[in-house]
Amino acid sequence: MNKKLLALAVAGAMAAPLAAQAEVTIYGVAHVSVDALDNDASGEDERDGLFVSSNSSRIGFKGSEDLGGGLKAIWQLESEVNLSDGITGMGGRNSFVGLAGGFGAVIAGRHDTPFKIIGRKVDLFADQIGDAQNLTSVGGAADEAAGWDLRADNVVAYISPSFNGLQAIVAYVAEDGGEDTDAYSLNLTYSNGPLFLGAAYEQHNEGLVDGDDEEKGFRLAASYEMGAFKVTGLYQNLSDVGGNSGEDADVWGLGAAYSFGNNVLKAQYYSADSDVDGAADMWAIGLDHNFSKSTTVYIAYAETDNDGDATYNVAAGGHGENFNNVVGDNPSGFSIGLIHKF
Repeated sequence: MNKKLLALAVAGAMAAPLAAQAEVTIYGVAHVSVDALDNDASGEDERDGLFVSSNSSRIGFKGSEDLGGGLKAIWQLESEVNLSDGITGMGGRNSFVGLAGGFGAVIAGRHDTPFKIIGRKVDLFADQIGDAQNLTSVGGAADEAAGWDLRADNVVAYISPSFNGLQAIVAYVAEDGGEDTDAYSLNLTYSNGPLFLGAAYEQHNEGLVDGDDEEKGFRLAASYEMGAFKVTGLYQNLSDVGGNSGEDADVWGLGAAYSFGNNVLKAQYYSADSDVDGAADMWAIGLDHNFSKSTTVYIAYAETDNDGDATYNVAAGGHGENFNNVVGDNPSGFSIGLIHKF
């Protein structure tokens, strides 16, 4: 069935007003892997074996209406679908309504922060074991820090048009009735052929953390393609983590990929050093085989080596199955996965 006709049928069944939209598109990702995971612990803390994981699988509806004069209304409703456990959540992913035109776009709803967006652009193992978010998202204990790589509620964002490859996104996370519980995030990116460059800044105000100060993050990202080769890099600095003055964290990472035929051989290395969370190194290697533009099968292996006071993971981030690590242990995983985009 034609994709737009299918989208209209499904959207009409969910909510009759959606069927009146001028344009409605259905899209999504089905991503499931079989993983052999080992948290490197012993005794009652040991957790290893085979797992079936749904990794950021999702379905979305999006549409627009021409309002005339170059202005249009835009909307998106995106939901996570857990293909391994049968649990779904309506609108839990990027979902918003807004206006777009020659000025760019203004949206309001739930959305990835600009800080997160540039990190995903250079992650060769996004939503797989070895996902860079295992190290970049960490920033203090859950009860004292907001964390990073956020998909935030109560977002108002402006997305500029592209000026010869240069684009900016600015987002504000509203207090929503709290006291100093707002946040700011922005990025500036440049894309021109094989080159991508990005910089981002994010600030979480005192009400979101346990300390007396704001916590702040700065991130640089880059990638470059040279024929069959691609290289990526990221640097991140977090300051006053958890609102505690002087508690900082640094993460840096490098990746490389080589394409041959319908295959991509890739590797990635990330290193973290934090005053709060300790230090760790994570590396990953994998092989993707692209049956088509829509369907990919892959194998991957990843390992995180924690210092004695660290608990960084190897299967968190966008990967569905994960476990609580034991301090100082070195989790690892081997994964076989299938991704279909529609």
